[in-house]
Order: sequence, then structure tokens, then C-alpha cells
Amino acid sequence: MTGSLAGLLLANVLYLVVGIALLPLLRIARTRAELASRLGLAYILGLAATGALAAHLALIGVPVGPLELFVLTLLVGVPAWRRGRRLPNHPSDTLSLGSNGVGLASRIVGIGCFLTALVLLAHAAHAYSVRPLLEWDGWAIWAMKARALYDFGGVAHGVFTTQPYGPLQHPLFLPALEATGFRSMGAFDGTLIHVQLALLGFGFAAALWTLLRERVPEALAGASILAIVAADSTLRQLAANLADIPLAFLVALGVVALGRTLLDENARLLPFAAVMLGAATLTKPEGLLFAAAALVPFVLIARTRASLLTAAAVVLILLPWRVYTAIHGLKNPEYSLGDALNPSFLADRSERVRPAFEGVWHQVWSSGWSWLVPLALVAFAAALLARCWRLAGFAAAWALLSFGGIVLVFWISVVPVELTLRWAAYRTVASLVLGAAALAPLLAGEAWRHSALTSRVRRGSAAPQTGASEGANP
Repeated sequence: MTGSLAGLLLANVLYLVVGIALLPLLRIARTRAELASRLGLAYILGLAATGALAAHLALIGVPVGPLELFVLTLLVGVPAWRRGRRLPNHPSDTLSLGSNGVGLASRIVGIGCFLTALVLLAHAAHAYSVRPLLEWDGWAIWAMKARALYDFGGVAHGVFTTQPYGPLQHPLFLPALEATGFRSMGAFDGTLIHVQLALLGFGFAAALWTLLRERVPEALAGASILAIVAADSTLRQLAANLADIPLAFLVALGVVALGRTLLDENARLLPFAAVMLGAATLTKPEGLLFAAAALVPFVLIARTRASLLTAAAVVLILLPWRVYTAIHGLKNPEYSLGDALNPSFLADRSERVRPAFEGVWHQVWSSGWSWLVPLALVAFAAALLARCWRLAGFAAAWALLSFGGIVLVFWISVVPVELTLRWAAYRTVASLVLGAAALAPLLAGEAWRHSALTSRVRRGSAAPQTGASEGANP
């Protein structure tokens, strides 16, 4: 077991190195100070990029193992090292924005909360390392596809194209990532592979901390991360080897990166957002829904060439999988998005709308998510009161489009609505809930910033008036 775990950890170290290399190559970090500040993005960036590449290579029968990971590390590491040597030394304009005058207490509280979240994830990793595959979907869908990729090196086997092995509509990001883990361990191990899921949680927490602390008080960033990690449904669903929480992590980071771009008014985080949302589309079919719900309002609000290129990059990341499914005629047996454009089909199934809406609404407010949704709504209200229109508008549009899209999926499904809600609703809302919770500190932080700025402006304008009145009355 020790040797197997060492191989898995080595693969994840290579993901980290790939991510560090991609930071300057994708111009996410443009100075040495910014590179150091954004190292927290590196692991999840490298994992998402490598996982997406492994999923694409599986379509042409090219397996990814330790040797391929090492070659990939060299291919991106050498040019990144050369670019890194030319990075300027001056401080980045994105640094030191998060404290916002709150002071040392905020930093202590924030770091304490963040470290507590990491301790929870470490405890989860220990528990996951001895937890076998139990849940049906965990072993019958995701682990089976990962085992097939590990055994056969690609998708040539009927596991990926014949109905007895369905559902066939799920993309291959998670199975390809786990197959790479099996090759790194030297054997299929359905228990130890759970550690990869815990490491994904570490990557999410580190990346979200990095994205938030540049813009919001550390206490707010750390408390939000702890709330997400400590929510019962987060680690419980992650342990089941299902794709919904990994999808939620990727979606949340992509959405926060887009929100940061609207605030910073520069495109440095857009490559990171594109990789996160692109990997999300390769994780589950619903990933396309959440990515589109984010990109459509973002493009309309930002109205820049970079926003269009980001959307195009996400489409290009998804394209190989869609070409594969078109060639092999793989369709979703539960629903077809084309039916959503058929008024007569929707009218014939109108009796499903109310139970679908109520079922999704109930799961969003489930106690398993703790206080994540109420806190997100409070942060949104604060942003509205502070007139942070662009960020609040983006957050509202993404949340409403995501919620509406989930309801629409249950509306057009051919599975009895009560059954599909019981099976899937509690998992499908994960991306919506975690994405909203990840945006909450950004919304609250901007509300705080605008309120503080408004107070300073009012005090500044009141001072001359007071001086003038005192001079007029000696």
C-alpha cells in the first residue's frame, strides 16, 4: 500500500509542477511576485489541464502514466523556466488588495479558518484511504470506466459504446484522472484511489484561498472555505467516488475567476477560468450547463475580445468529446436538450414543472449544505445595497440560469420525475450551491470595499463644510 500511495503522490506532485509551469505560460502570472502569490492555483490548474488532456488522449487510445506525465512536465517546464527568468521583479498590481484595511486580526482569523479546513481535508484523506467503493454509481459507472481505461488504454472496448455498460453520455475527465492514478500506483486499487479525491479537495481550497485573498479580507476568505469544506454534503458526496463534487469544485473556481476578472478589469485569470470550466464540461454533461450559465452573462457584461476567446477555449476543450459521441451515436437516454426547444413536448410534460421546481428548491436548501445558501443570499443582498452592479448581476444571472437549467433537465427527462429527483437532485445542485458559496465572499468583500470608500468620501466632503461654518462664526 505504501508503494502504491507513493506512486499516486508522485503523480500529483507532477500535476503541481505542470500547474506551476502553466502559470507563466498562460500569463496568469506576469511578474515574479505574482507568480509567488498565485502558486495556490498551480495544483488544481495542473490537475485539470492534465486530466483534460488524458481524457482526450484516451479517445485515440493513448494512455497516460508516470512516463507520460514526466514527459509532459518537461514539455511545459522547460519553456516555463525560460519565460520565468524573463519575468519582471516589480510588484504586481493584484497584490495587497485583500486586507482592505481590516488589519492583523482579519489575517489571523482567515489563516486559522483556512488551516482548519486543511485539517478537515487531511482527516478526510486518511478516512478515504481505507474506504472501499460502496455506492452503486461510484463503482458501477466511474470506477468501471476508470478500470477499463487502465486495462485497455483507451475507449476501444465496448464499455464506452454499448448500452449494457451505460450510461454512456458521461465524459471521461474523472475516469481518465483515476486511470492515471492506477498506472502511477501500478495496480487497480478502488480503495486508495479515494485519496485522489481528497487531494482534489486540497487543490480546491488552496485555489479558492488564492483567488479570494487578493480581493477580500482574509477572515472572509478563510471562513467561506471552511464553511464549504465543513458542510456535510461536501465531503460525504466526495467520498462516494461520484463526479458531482469534483464538478462543483471546478465550476466554483471557474465562476470565481470570472467574477474576479469583472472586478480587476484585466484578463489575467481568464485562462485559469477557461481550464476550470473546460474541465467541468468533460466531467459530467451538466458541466456544459453550468459553464454556459457562467459564460453567457460574463460575455454580455464584460463585452471584450478576451471574454469571447475564453468562451471559445471552453468550447474547444469540449469539442473532441462531442466529436467522439457524434461518431459513435452516443445519446443521453434520460433526456435530449433538443426537446427543450420543442413547445409541444414541453406542454405535454407540463405536469412535471412544479415537482421539478420544488424538488430542486428543496435540495438547494437541504441541511446537508449547512448555511452556505443563506450566507450566499446575504452576500448578494449586501452587494446590491452597495451597488456592485456588474458582479451582482453576473452572480445573479449565473445562479438563476443554473437553477433554471437544472429544473429544465428534470422537466424534459423521460424518467419518472419523483424517481429522478430522488436519485439525482441532491447531487446535481452541488455545483450551484458550492459555486454560490464561493462567490459569496467576493460579493461581500466588494460590498465592504464600496461601503468603506463611500464612508471615506462622505467624511472627506463633510470636513471642508465644517471648517467653513467654523470660520463664519468666530
